[in-house]
Amino acid sequence: MHSFRSFPQYLAAAYVVMLQVVVADVPLITDADAYNAWAFGDRPSQTYYSSRLISPLFLVNTWDKEAATTGSHIFMAPGIPGQGLSPMILSSDDLSLVYVDPNWNGGTDARVQFYDGSPYLTFWTGFSESGHGSGGGVMVDSSYHMFKNLTTKGLDTGADIHDFTLSRDGGAIMSNYHVKEADLTSIGGPAKGNLLDCAFQEVDVATGEVRFTWTASEHFNLTESLSDKYKDADTAFDWFHINAVSKTADGNYLISTRHLHAVALIDGTDGSRIWQVGGVNNSFKDHSDGKATDFAFQHDARFADDDETQITLFDNHAMHPTSPTSGCTEDCSRAMRIALDYDAMEVRLVSEFYHPQSVQAWAQGGYDLLPDGNAMIGWGVVPAMTEFDEAGNAILDVQVRPWNTTAVGGGPLYRVYKFDWIGQPPWDPSCAFVNGTVYVSWNGATEVVSWELVGGPSPQKLKPITTAKKNGFETSIPSPVDAAYFRVNALDADGKTIGSSNIIDTHRPETLQDQVLN
Repeated sequence: MHSFRSFPQYLAAAYVVMLQVVVADVPLITDADAYNAWAFGDRPSQTYYSSRLISPLFLVNTWDKEAATTGSHIFMAPGIPGQGLSPMILSSDDLSLVYVDPNWNGGTDARVQFYDGSPYLTFWTGFSESGHGSGGGVMVDSSYHMFKNLTTKGLDTGADIHDFTLSRDGGAIMSNYHVKEADLTSIGGPAKGNLLDCAFQEVDVATGEVRFTWTASEHFNLTESLSDKYKDADTAFDWFHINAVSKTADGNYLISTRHLHAVALIDGTDGSRIWQVGGVNNSFKDHSDGKATDFAFQHDARFADDDETQITLFDNHAMHPTSPTSGCTEDCSRAMRIALDYDAMEVRLVSEFYHPQSVQAWAQGGYDLLPDGNAMIGWGVVPAMTEFDEAGNAILDVQVRPWNTTAVGGGPLYRVYKFDWIGQPPWDPSCAFVNGTVYVSWNGATEVVSWELVGGPSPQKLKPITTAKKNGFETSIPSPVDAAYFRVNALDADGKTIGSSNIIDTHRPETLQDQVLN
């Protein structure tokens, strides 16, 4: 019924088997049969010598590197047992970890957005419940310093987990879920029942002041809901389920409501419904034999062009698991793009992308339209991400878990994005010495090209020993000489030192817990 489960719920949903590989960036897995047979565990992952961080161990089903031309980094927030939920950045070149920080207590909808001309890593953080949450939208600068943590005002709960979007005019838009007493007789409930209502609010980023607040039950009828039928329950009835909001050029708002099977344009002045695509009160004639409006339980609807005549969205097409993944046979999920003709009030299907192995993502999912025309799709509870070219060819398809984990929540990969990103962390690189080899990493740093190993008889007498090309998140550097102390310097493309690690005493080997690590 819900788009999200809390992190503890995912752990309890199935018997979790983890195979953690400890070694400097293991090779990507390409054996699909072994991976999907749990040969690498239920949640394949790897740990590191120079860091306590954990990252997924990916299965690569397809990868045409030459066809992917934009976005230096991939942004996601997969659930990893033993590590708090966090925004995660990967290198587009080799899928290696670049940044993760479990201290954020969140990371949903991690992506790059611009405010006042500068890029920020944005995401949600807070406390999640079954299908929604309450917290704030975080903006982090390129040095990973928190710039803002924004939330709603005047509502019973804070910013919801689903969406945190910056507007072009200095605003931040947040979805919201809250319980209210309502007359539910029209849907078979009591005259005084508990309704899980939805709202969204735009606040000014600079001041935090409220610009606009909108509540679903004030503008839509409960009878429009296509969710599960009402039944007596301890929880409030989730009738609307908003999961995406963005502001148009003329100040209106495009929203996606999962349980109404609809994408609607909301008037930015009085909150009225200008039009909607899909659902009970669809406004458009479908010129694609119903395929432009038959989406269901969808996510991540956005205008795809400057004229705001095309919309991209992720069509889950199912609310509960009803077909296997992979090998879906009915109600299979797709990423789709539609075109609207406002004069004729007609809509047509422009394109649709199904997963190469046919999947059913009964919850979550996202569609990121890239500048070169490609599309990066996060398949939600299906533990996969796929990049398609404009013709619909899958040029990258990667799994983070075996297929048969989909029914209990998969990755999950709520949304996956590709952006250019330059990260310059204020903390130092971290290194460890294990069996004659130095291991080094620098969480969040994107500009390291190579590592210079220095060593000597004392911390005050360190001299250059060798240089190694950076290889993934953690680089291993076998030392060609014995030394009592080692340190590693990070070098950029010009050979300039941009950071230096902790100093390791090789005669007093420290455990991982004793290291100063990122």
